[in-house]
Amino acid sequence: MRLLFALLFAAALPAAAAVPSKERAVDALFAEYDHTGSPGLAVGVYHQGEPVYTAGYGYADLEHNVGITPSTQFYIASVSKQFVAFSAAMLARQGKLDLDGDVRGYLPYVPDFGHRITPRQMIYHTSGLRDQWDLFLLGGRDMSDWLRQGQVLSMVKRQRALNFTPGSDHSYSNTGYTLLAELVEATSGSSLREFTDARIFAPLGMHHTFFNDDVTEIVANRAHSYQKVDGKWRRMLMNSDSVGATGMFSTVGDLLKWAGNFSRPVVGDAALIREVSQMGQLDDGTPMNYGFGLTKERLAGHPALVHSGVMSGFYALFAYFPETDFAVVLLTNTWMELTPKLEKIVALYLNEGAMPAAEPLPRAIQPKRALISALQGEYLRPSGATLALKPDGDGLTMARSNFSYRLTLRADGTFDSGDEPRRSGDFYRPVFDRRGRVTAIEFAGTDTVQGQRFVLPRLVRATPSLEELRGLVGNYRSDELDITYQVALEGGSLMLSSLWSPAPVKLVATLTDRFEGVWPTASIVVERDAGGAAVALLVSSGRVRNLRLERVP
Repeated sequence: MRLLFALLFAAALPAAAAVPSKERAVDALFAEYDHTGSPGLAVGVYHQGEPVYTAGYGYADLEHNVGITPSTQFYIASVSKQFVAFSAAMLARQGKLDLDGDVRGYLPYVPDFGHRITPRQMIYHTSGLRDQWDLFLLGGRDMSDWLRQGQVLSMVKRQRALNFTPGSDHSYSNTGYTLLAELVEATSGSSLREFTDARIFAPLGMHHTFFNDDVTEIVANRAHSYQKVDGKWRRMLMNSDSVGATGMFSTVGDLLKWAGNFSRPVVGDAALIREVSQMGQLDDGTPMNYGFGLTKERLAGHPALVHSGVMSGFYALFAYFPETDFAVVLLTNTWMELTPKLEKIVALYLNEGAMPAAEPLPRAIQPKRALISALQGEYLRPSGATLALKPDGDGLTMARSNFSYRLTLRADGTFDSGDEPRRSGDFYRPVFDRRGRVTAIEFAGTDTVQGQRFVLPRLVRATPSLEELRGLVGNYRSDELDITYQVALEGGSLMLSSLWSPAPVKLVATLTDRFEGVWPTASIVVERDAGGAAVALLVSSGRVRNLRLERVP
């Protein structure tokens, strides 16, 4: 079964006769999902003002055998962010919103953290605001709970600290975009849904796109999401009506209309399109690769504006290529690797099927045993699971949390997880001391902040005594999240739990007074008073840094 609707426009392509072969090639990319009993995806391709191909593969609803078509409505998760950022830019153009003003001037309930936070910093993810989803989980909630806009705002009001001084660093913050939705309402007098319906979607004819601010609403032609567990498809629950960071439903056809607005603006003008297509920077001028809900990437040899979104089994990918006025939209209702397929589609339409010649990579080598021995060990991440380099036959594997992969060692002394991630810029290099010993590994790959590098020192694990562990047993509370955690000693190990924990989390010592668990309690640092007694735990999860749990009776 294949549900396929194609719109062919000969003027938009070099040769109309070539179109059928392109269609068949795109279909072949997704053939594995194009059968009964499988979730799948919708694909849309745009070129020079027109949609040139749309298709659906697999099923939107496995329980009722409803197939995916180009008109199926998908939850697009963080692809929503560019629409919120665009709304903020429109309001700034009208003089209703100062992107460099203090957010508390519009939303006075945002706490005074001692530093001004601006809407622009929230757009760029440089505000320092802790991420709402990490906070929900640390607060004992589950992503299948009904997560509402008002709950995010209540949680923001109780926060007492930021991840960093606003404008000094970058950390992806969904909280900032949820507050941008509230800024749209505060400055326009309309909810985000009302504003985008009237000012963006209606003018563009995007009649199947909206911000879903009521999770109980019936959505016609919607896709449900799935994951495979023990060989069987299982439903995933999408139970949030928080909007701003996420929250949109759309179709591939509607998103192709949005792509067309970049070159032929109906909403906004050329100057506004240039503004939202530019990447941001830190307050000190350091360039970043994140702008108004978009990043810049190079795919199949062509520069593109890109954003993806993943939530509750849905995966959305939007890519617009400004130099060729070309776009690809992929919307799925189960996880699949999309970027390689996206590049193949780009190559089909823009490169006559040929991928550009890849830049030569440093030569892969068979590492000597001495090098394997020098590299093997554990390395400490700033806030997250420890990385372990382990011998694997005649090579090395890198293990982190519950997954591992074999490493490729290169003649230039670097190593990576394979050619594809290396071409995207991700690799590691060892750090040596004067005696030639490996004391750390440096992640020298791509990062949002230009030139930012992360050094992971070699870990020599602390081995606290039972007496030292007993000194940490007790209750620890966060008023910011209204939750109390218990630390207990069981079988010689510390176990962390709360009233809402499905199971206790084992805490394993890394350094003195530092432990690691599992996300979101990835890193826990003990804070002591002048007498040496433990008085607090500082919990980090990646997008939340140093959340304080005070020791209580």
